[in-house]
Amino acid sequence: MSGAAPALKVALFGTPSHFTTQVLRQLAGPGIVAALVLARRPGGVRDVMMRFAGIGRISHLERAAQERGISVIAATASNESAVLERLRSIRPDLICIATFPRRVPQEITTLAPLGAINVHPSLLPRHRGPLPLFWTYHADDQVTGVTIHHSSDKVDAGDIILQESFSLPRAYSVAKLDQDVAMCGARMLKSAVEALARGQAARIAQDESAATYAPLVRPGTRMVHFDTWDVERVWHFLAALSPRYREPLKDNEGRPVSYRDVVGFERSRCGTPGTVEKVDRGWKLNCRDGVVLLKKTT
Repeated sequence: MSGAAPALKVALFGTPSHFTTQVLRQLAGPGIVAALVLARRPGGVRDVMMRFAGIGRISHLERAAQERGISVIAATASNESAVLERLRSIRPDLICIATFPRRVPQEITTLAPLGAINVHPSLLPRHRGPLPLFWTYHADDQVTGVTIHHSSDKVDAGDIILQESFSLPRAYSVAKLDQDVAMCGARMLKSAVEALARGQAARIAQDESAATYAPLVRPGTRMVHFDTWDVERVWHFLAALSPRYREPLKDNEGRPVSYRDVVGFERSRCGTPGTVEKVDRGWKLNCRDGVVLLKKTT
């Protein structure tokens, strides 16, 4: 007697990102992914016109869906009723969410008999919200991971199905971490779907007392605490996040400092924490107990 799980019809919600693309490729077995609901900004007329003119703007995710014969449904903040009707006709068994930027309405998640599950790149309940990788570095976490959880009416707070952790090396590039959590999350989500199909998916309640949050960061916001962070921690944070995030800095005359790379750090006598000094081909960023070496943009 075979122990194979019955095939589910899945509607996958995501963005044109490497993360969602990896999930699609893992789940895109015969009859598994019935529809890809792709987040778009309202008023995407320009994209349509460019495609009509033969200017390629199709994402790797859309191409992967088309190659597999999967319906692509464009979702904006203003067309939820249209998405609902499309999905009602498809009748998915399960909603899977992978980096979708908005709450999926309850009217949609309740269409699926098995509800909705989400893949989140942190060890929930730590770093709930839209920017978990940034806040993982900001919090100086030594360990990170991926969580698969049931969707609920509170962001990233549903019962956990699966969770995996791994160490985070110092100054490890956020771009590499993004790739790592995408591969890990896609594999884990496939396992969670199979467990749900067999009726064996876990439901482990999250510890609300341990919850932290990962909100969006307004551009230009200073995030490094130069008076309290060790110089090695400043280096780790800035080096790992560059060039996706660069701390807004100014020289002694109040002019913005532009840097390309975070070269390293030195424990030494230094000036006022948070100030910079010009050196050959770059800057010295003064910290509490040393300096971080920055390379100038060209």
